[in-house]
Amino acid sequence: MIGLAQTQSFEMMKVFLSHSGRTTVGCPFCQKRHYTAVPRHLHNKPVRAKCECGKSFLVLFDSRRYYRREVGLPGQYRDTFGQKDLMTVTTLSTTGAAIEAANIKPFVRAGEIIQLRFMLNGGHNRWIETKAIVRRVDGNRIGVEFVGLSVHQEKCLGFYLLP
Repeated sequence: MIGLAQTQSFEMMKVFLSHSGRTTVGCPFCQKRHYTAVPRHLHNKPVRAKCECGKSFLVLFDSRRYYRREVGLPGQYRDTFGQKDLMTVTTLSTTGAAIEAANIKPFVRAGEIIQLRFMLNGGHNRWIETKAIVRRVDGNRIGVEFVGLSVHQEKCLGFYLLP
């Protein structure tokens, strides 16, 4: 059985949870696999897991519905009033993104619809221009959900996000 304790470290392995909160964690030291149910309060939080072999390692139990990839895509956004700001897309999925605004205190709030424009890199070189609903604002970090992606843009994102 794997023992769990919360930690604040950021070097960790990521495992995805099923809809029921279960997953298989492989020990990076002895390769033993542990099938376990993860309590809801530990979803999407860094956790230190301890294997039966005595070694411990960091795990993030990811309960997101869609795969999310860490990226560094430059672009810009325009708020409801037409004000532009530069941004960097830091994580990307087929349904949304996390962006870092150049402005330390962006003038957007949760529920607002903004216009995004960024380019997929790495041979894809496609511009994504879409509207997005602001879901979260934390300083200059903004979480958005895409609205109005064209079928072509959805396909481009899907191919871009393939491992």
